[in-house]
Amino acid sequence: MKNTMTQKLSIFCYALCIAALICTSCSGKNAEIQNAFESFNGKYDIHVSKKDFMLEVYDRDLNKVAAFRAAYGSNPDAAPKLHAGDNRTPEGLYWVTEILSMDADRSSPVYKKLKEMNSTYFRASEGHSKYGQPEVDLGYNAYGPRFFRIDYPVQKDRERYAEAVQKGVIKPHKGKLPGVGSGIAIHGNADEASIGHLSSSGCLRLYNSDVVKLDSYIIIGTPVLITGK
Repeated sequence: MKNTMTQKLSIFCYALCIAALICTSCSGKNAEIQNAFESFNGKYDIHVSKKDFMLEVYDRDLNKVAAFRAAYGSNPDAAPKLHAGDNRTPEGLYWVTEILSMDADRSSPVYKKLKEMNSTYFRASEGHSKYGQPEVDLGYNAYGPRFFRIDYPVQKDRERYAEAVQKGVIKPHKGKLPGVGSGIAIHGNADEASIGHLSSSGCLRLYNSDVVKLDSYIIIGTPVLITGK
């Protein structure tokens, strides 16, 4: 009987520890999301969990109002982006700086720009293939119906890059040192099988139907918090 009681007590204590860890993790995430709202007057904040392959939308009361499955950088280390061409997705607090839409007026710059981007044909021979099919071209419409650019690199990214260059972590490629990189965005896709996997060059991909839904929560200046958690 004593052994049974001891086992039950051990299981109960273990469960309490796990619950405490979960609460601490949630509390930390909520604090980061709350901080992101401090310099933004809009209704919604975006949180991307790289660990969970999820993009979540929170309102100002920290209620989760939407969640979408996501894909991100194909580099298997899943580390924060360090330089151009490393196939990583950055981590930190960013802001939406540009919104492009295939559903905008066809005479508008936001439609024309995305249409031109989607007219680019991405070839497997240049490193742009379908997920799990390295010989198959990614093809046209790689960005899907929406493209939400964020302001990577921010100051912290530039500082990390400069430190890595100084330490010799970043190596020259074809005799030239790669830059810090740019052009990171949340967008749709031309490869639905890639969603939920390490599969992009660094951007965050959503299902095309989901990236259209996300549009209703995003304006210029919306905070995008990307974490490894």
